[in-house]
Amino acid sequence: MPPIINGLIFGLIFIFALGPAFFALIQTSIQQGFKKAIFLAIGISVSDVFYVLIVLFGMAKALETDNFKFWMGIFGVVMLSAYGVYSWFKTPKVQREDIASDSNVAKQFAKGLLLNGLNPFIIVTWATWVSVSVINFEYGFNEQVQFFAGMLIMIFSMDLGKAFVAHRLKHLITVKFVRNMNRTVAVILILFSLQIVYFLVTNYT
Repeated sequence: MPPIINGLIFGLIFIFALGPAFFALIQTSIQQGFKKAIFLAIGISVSDVFYVLIVLFGMAKALETDNFKFWMGIFGVVMLSAYGVYSWFKTPKVQREDIASDSNVAKQFAKGLLLNGLNPFIIVTWATWVSVSVINFEYGFNEQVQFFAGMLIMIFSMDLGKAFVAHRLKHLITVKFVRNMNRTVAVILILFSLQIVYFLVTNYT
């Protein structure tokens, strides 16, 4: 089977990924519209591409130093906690029209980039998949590029699909639902930040 097809198939595994970026994507699509969610998804994908390139070109060791992972974890905790607190107190609303200004889409892109990029588990995830591609499939460099291109395309497509479904269902959603969703997202993000704190305490203290 061609590596890119294999990558597309394995990318389907991420349909069950329920990290901070997933909840932010659904929240953004419902409250601010599908167009803004697209740019959030692009930001998430760019951070994934960055880490895949880092790992493929053998530069992962530079990002695996204790000092780098510690400070990336600290920034991740601050980012997730801040966004969690913001979500808890955010005024609930449902955006009926899809309006996206340049400043807003840039903000969503940056949010996706940081939410995903500052998660220290992302680099570990992609480093693991590189090992899988080498050990299980015995792929060379060019085949690895094709494999990860397939995975990244599938993950980005699924992110857009999730955002689109959320957007299409928003006419059924009430302000009360949005308030509860915001607070649920807030709790989940705080829990993810606590998970990172636990990881930092158990590994770097």
